[in-house]
Amino acid sequence: MTEAERRKHKRFRSKEGAYAVLSGPVSKIGQILDICRGGLAFRYIDIGDRPRETCVLEILREDNAFRLKNVGFKIISDLDASKDFPFSTIPMRRCGGQLTGLSDRQIYDLEYLIESLTEPEA
Repeated sequence: MTEAERRKHKRFRSKEGAYAVLSGPVSKIGQILDICRGGLAFRYIDIGDRPRETCVLEILREDNAFRLKNVGFKIISDLDASKDFPFSTIPMRRCGGQLTGLSDRQIYDLEYLIESLTEPEA
């Protein structure tokens, strides 16, 4: 079974300007790469510490016109992404996970974000 077949929701590629902020013992901020109602993936600068398996996430737009706070996030993968930037000396990682415990209001706000900050399908 492929990764796409395991997912309940179709992921959409994010436009620039959407960020994920993990908070907790290890805090991270990174650019969202793709997102859906059930999860997202983002890239961040690798400075050696790794986020925990579960944490709290905030999603925001760079223009501060949108913020989705206090979203549970279960990390599914946290992989080296440096090969995606072959001419960069900055080590990067790609973190992907599941959004958990969303309230009805958070689901509504998330769907708005997906519509406003993702690439149209080809």
